[in-house]
Amino acid sequence: MLRQILEDCQQGFAEVVIMLSNEATSAEVYTMFNDLRFSASENNIVTFMADGGTHLHLYMDQVKKVKFLHTTNEQGLPSYSLWLMNQEEEPLLRVYLRKSEQEETNQPRHEHFIGLMEKYGETIALTA
Repeated sequence: MLRQILEDCQQGFAEVVIMLSNEATSAEVYTMFNDLRFSASENNIVTFMADGGTHLHLYMDQVKKVKFLHTTNEQGLPSYSLWLMNQEEEPLLRVYLRKSEQEETNQPRHEHFIGLMEKYGETIALTA
């Protein structure tokens, strides 16, 4: 199910910020959401590729919940994000859609995101 959600997101997310954080640190990777590599091994890993060889690995079996969040940011602009949560409902990885410099692409991305929320719901509990 998680793989299907990520593949559906990949079709329309385009420019994103992938964020990892905990109580002491955070890291942000600005990238295009167009190179996801799924491992066929027993480890069930997805690799998020970025320019220059930067990449992030995620053990998909550790993701227990997925949330689509559509809010308004501090500047009053729409904010779209996908949160991948663990069993304690802490975010393992967050994907934020960046506003595109090409204004004509923002509305289709909004519609794609809202369509995914309608398809999957705002919160999806994943089962083994």
